[in-house]
Amino acid sequence: MTTANKIFADAISYALSPTIRVESKKYIVTHFHDWSRSTNEARFKMISTDQNPFTSDNNYAYIECKEKSTGKVIFKKPCSALSRIEISKDEKYIIGISKIMLWNPYQMVIYSTNGELIKKRHIASQEAKLTKDKMEEFKRKYPKQYTFLYSQGRIYIYNTFFYIDFASMSMPEKLGKAWGYLFDFITNNHLSNSFSESVTNWVFWFYEANPDIIFNYSESGLTSISLLDPKQKRIEIKINE
Repeated sequence: MTTANKIFADAISYALSPTIRVESKKYIVTHFHDWSRSTNEARFKMISTDQNPFTSDNNYAYIECKEKSTGKVIFKKPCSALSRIEISKDEKYIIGISKIMLWNPYQMVIYSTNGELIKKRHIASQEAKLTKDKMEEFKRKYPKQYTFLYSQGRIYIYNTFFYIDFASMSMPEKLGKAWGYLFDFITNNHLSNSFSESVTNWVFWFYEANPDIIFNYSESGLTSISLLDPKQKRIEIKINE
């Protein structure tokens, strides 16, 4: 299947260690990640096994929320590498978004300001698009791979089609022949046709100058977030996809 996404070359691997800080009336939120050589071993272990950066084994990235008036740490937790963090206007939620793809399994995280991880999501420029019949065939042929992808939150339903986010680092080894099966159905990400990637470092999926993040609510609470894609078209990501 032909797609329009561009892939750009990387001169060198991403290896920075930035600190990001934002403030609201009540809170100070700080994110730090260390993608230098000193953390290569821990990051490689994570990305080549369970792809879970939210454990105590994570010595390379954290997010911290402090009470502004007292300096008390409300929570400090391991997380993925983020490029931008924001606090919702009602100060109930913290969102982190990231263009970092290298050894980074999640490009979006949402926490409550008491530290509960509400949402984690990987973002790629391409996915496999399957009909219901093809999805059933995939499950029959590759049950273990289906279970793994489902457990990672990589399967979405949109307009009667199944979209599988499979084209990321270490996935060819993890999925084996299932990776080739899914590659035959590759297409642009169902959220936007404007996402693109470099070979290893970056996934460009939001408007970096100002993604204009909006938190959407119903009576039951937070239902989705929306933001601008690279071409400034608004996209929506539901909390329960």
